[in-house]
Amino acid sequence: MLVKRHAGRAIASASLLLGNHHDALDASQDAFVRAWRGIRRLQEAARFRAWYSAILRNVCLSRLRRCRRETVAYADRLTVSDDGDPSVLVERDEQGRRLWAEMRRLPVPQRDILLMSHLHQMSYKQMAELLDVPIGTVMSRLHNARKALRRALGKEAP
Repeated sequence: MLVKRHAGRAIASASLLLGNHHDALDASQDAFVRAWRGIRRLQEAARFRAWYSAILRNVCLSRLRRCRRETVAYADRLTVSDDGDPSVLVERDEQGRRLWAEMRRLPVPQRDILLMSHLHQMSYKQMAELLDVPIGTVMSRLHNARKALRRALGKEAP
């Protein structure tokens, strides 16, 4: 009964956050399984929606982090190909490695918001819903994360 009542909204929310309907189906199903396993901990049945939303958000964040780790691993394996100017390709590869190295040094919240914005191309609204914060907070966090990354890359004075 709970799945029937909340599945539509859960899949829609997860789709917004993950940007992919297939991943949203998996994430919402995973969240329902986790909710079922922990249903005894729910104190008020009326709060199921908020409780389940928090579980779904955490599942989506975990999936985004996993995707980020896979993307970082892929970026680390980049090699120079034979086509094009080798010196340009080498420089671009080195810049990419440096960027990912500096991204890994950022605090997790800053790293996550940069990846949500630039890698996953999420809107401010999507990030706000995922993080459960106002859009202004997302904008501020993203600004501060970009500033920290520029500073780390030496493109701005501290």
